[in-house]
Amino acid sequence: MKFKEILTTLKPFASVAASFVPGGSAAIELVNAFLPEDKKLPETATGGDVISAVDSLPAEQRASLFEKQIDLEIAQEEGWTDRYKAMCAADGQSTRPKIAYMMAQVLCFEILAFTVWCFIYPEQMRNPVLWTVFGTLTGVPAGVLTKYFGDLKKEQQNRLGSSNKGPIAGILAKFGMG
Repeated sequence: MKFKEILTTLKPFASVAASFVPGGSAAIELVNAFLPEDKKLPETATGGDVISAVDSLPAEQRASLFEKQIDLEIAQEEGWTDRYKAMCAADGQSTRPKIAYMMAQVLCFEILAFTVWCFIYPEQMRNPVLWTVFGTLTGVPAGVLTKYFGDLKKEQQNRLGSSNKGPIAGILAKFGMG
């Protein structure tokens, strides 16, 4: 919550202890950082006390107080940006290909194992349970691979469409407007 918003929130609660209002305790601490020792606000200060203390500050200190809020907002935005960059770097379009590669390995192993099983026990080929197990075990990795390559194809088509027509035209074409 922004400092100005906290002050606005405190106005209706002028006679209530600021610590009971969301952000009120933080406002008291921030204002106390600019007040001289003899004028510092107690934790039981009301919203009106906080507002009058801010109003009693000289203009340059009040501006500095609001600059602190801007510095806090900048730090918060930088934190969000760093988190987003870390998430993008962690994904890096490498998670899905790794999963697809693992599923391809599992599928190859299952097909190889089934083939060996069929050569060792040819009489089991007529057993419907064997085919059910085979279909179940190979269906999951095959489904994941199909989904991966289908999505990959769609992504490539979207990239190609947006590069040929421009990003706006590519998006508008999806909605039948381009």
